[in-house]
Amino acid sequence: MNKSVFSRGALYEKMVGETSTRLSAAALSHLPLSTYTSTTRILDSACGPGIVTKLLLSPSPEYVAVKGLPVNPPPQVTGIDLSEPMIQQYKTNAAALGWTTSEAYVQDSHDLSRFSDASFDAVVMGLGIFNLTDAVAGVREMHRVLKPGGHIVLTTWKTRRPQEIMSRTAETIRQGVGAGKAMDIDPKWLTSEHLVNVVKAGGFKADSLRMHEAAPNWSHQSLSDLLDAASSPLWTSQFCKGWSDDETSRWREELAKQLTARERDTYTLEMTAHICIVQKE
Repeated sequence: MNKSVFSRGALYEKMVGETSTRLSAAALSHLPLSTYTSTTRILDSACGPGIVTKLLLSPSPEYVAVKGLPVNPPPQVTGIDLSEPMIQQYKTNAAALGWTTSEAYVQDSHDLSRFSDASFDAVVMGLGIFNLTDAVAGVREMHRVLKPGGHIVLTTWKTRRPQEIMSRTAETIRQGVGAGKAMDIDPKWLTSEHLVNVVKAGGFKADSLRMHEAAPNWSHQSLSDLLDAASSPLWTSQFCKGWSDDETSRWREELAKQLTARERDTYTLEMTAHICIVQKE
């Protein structure tokens, strides 16, 4: 996947913030939130604009109802992300929402050398594991910085209907040149088996590993809103690189043709995700 799609923190939060929030809340619900205190340390890895941190430290939106969120008293949360604009947005959110127990750094989630062994009570990585250069080595680092008894929570996609529709739209407009591959990820990452194998290879024991699923669908207020969102520069800047003005002008119309009757009626594109939670022995 082209990582530059995630280079604009505020736009990313606007376009997919609710979907990411739903998935992050589902993932966090599997942590022992009621046991956390002001001395608990949580690493929000590949943090983006701070969606996980927001759930941990700020009141949840009305569409999220997870017991124990936000955590009170607030834990210590560290956000890291390779994208500087994402960290800038994280810090903007921190200032606006009064996250006095958070910090954030521009840092590759593959490299946790900044942190000493057994530093964190939990490591949360939402939709980031498949972007690591060496996922097994990345999990080994998570294992190293995690305290005994602590947990990691990882999420990956199982189905991505928005990406499927955008890909088909690009291939329709520009046939036979691979235009629809702009946001592809290796298909093995869409399977729970691969995620499990990576986590075990990274040093975690199989008997402490649990898999779950969530459906954080991409929902909108109207068909027009859905088409607007799917036509955002966040996506077209990836799929439409090098296109003529005429080709680019066809995007929205061709996109609409890819929708099913149900999607037109509900303004919702279904998405499902794998959630992996595992405890360090």
